[in-house]
Amino acid sequence: MRKLYYFLFFISIASQAQVAHPIPPKGPNHLFYIQHSQNHNTFVYEANIKSKKIDQTEPIKIHRITYTKGGIKEELTKVQRNVAYGIDIKKNRENQFVFSLVSYPEKKLYLEINANGNPQVRTTVNGKKIVLYKMFLNLQKGIWIKPKIESIDFYGLDVETGKEIKEIFYINS
Repeated sequence: MRKLYYFLFFISIASQAQVAHPIPPKGPNHLFYIQHSQNHNTFVYEANIKSKKIDQTEPIKIHRITYTKGGIKEELTKVQRNVAYGIDIKKNRENQFVFSLVSYPEKKLYLEINANGNPQVRTTVNGKKIVLYKMFLNLQKGIWIKPKIESIDFYGLDVETGKEIKEIFYINS
């Protein structure tokens, strides 16, 4: 019984961890954003569209919203760009790019223009194809210098059903 109580207690804490996180404003070229469990700062990814096409030299623009400083918009620091939230990107075909986060090169993400002419990012998580709109990193508590990711929550729309979906990907140690 005691184990069940602790399990339910930790599940309730984990499910409420994201409730207090603010939702960043979304512009017309908004793709997705990343938040994590150590603070409310948010990393926002937007398509760089020029003449209704994805810009070839800088397809995605990234900034952070620093809620710990009152919600100001800032550029990523060099460390954030090169170690954690920056991207490696290359053109796949006309108006489609394949990219990954520098901190997670195994996960391929695809930037494209959808049938309505809007930019979107698609990926596959746990065998499900989704249009991504949010990632939440569950970081190990107490580690601030080089945090360890325990799991990633992917939020998006299921490509097959069009319904909202959340897929959790657990990182193997």
